[in-house]
Amino acid sequence: MANYATNLFFCSTENESDLEKVEKFLDDKFFDCYLERSEDYVDGEFYSKWDFPEALINEMIESLEDKQGIYIRVLTHELCNEYVSFRIFSQGEWDIRY
Repeated sequence: MANYATNLFFCSTENESDLEKVEKFLDDKFFDCYLERSEDYVDGEFYSKWDFPEALINEMIESLEDKQGIYIRVLTHELCNEYVSFRIFSQGEWDIRY
């Protein structure tokens, strides 16, 4: 059985359409996805195999209208393999910390 990483996710933007896209994308692509939606943010957690699902999250970002105006923060951990990653997407770029 594969090890699953926990992804603690936060996203904020003033673009309501982008926020809806983020919420729908995460809900469609990840199992056991728990999201809480507010007027200008989505907060929650989802699981991925082994590590941060970089390709899928980049696919989601590419679908957005206002990449410069969105803020995304993801803390991913898979403790059995001692994997931790903290990523911030802001002003169109990733800042990745291990």
